[in-house]
Amino acid sequence: MNIEMKDLLEFVSRAVDAGVQSYIKSIEPTKDFIKQSEAKRYIAKLGYKPAMLQHWVSKHLLTPVKTGKAQSAVVLYSLSDIKTLISTLRLKDITNRSEHDYV
Repeated sequence: MNIEMKDLLEFVSRAVDAGVQSYIKSIEPTKDFIKQSEAKRYIAKLGYKPAMLQHWVSKHLLTPVKTGKAQSAVVLYSLSDIKTLISTLRLKDITNRSEHDYV
């Protein structure tokens, strides 16, 4: 497997960020949650389409938390879970790309 240094550095940075967020979640769980609109902006900033959030939910990769029973209730997401998922997806992308280099 031949991974470029920039890809490796990006992955490590994302993994560390996910680990820090996971620690924050463990000591103050309420500070980990962000609104759906914030989650969409966050993933868009990382190059993902905002619609991916719902795709990940449909694939059971993320679990939203609705704050009430009303249809207009706020939907929250764990930033730790989002960062961990993105880190995992990035690693999968890097390793798949590296494997294709040998083909």
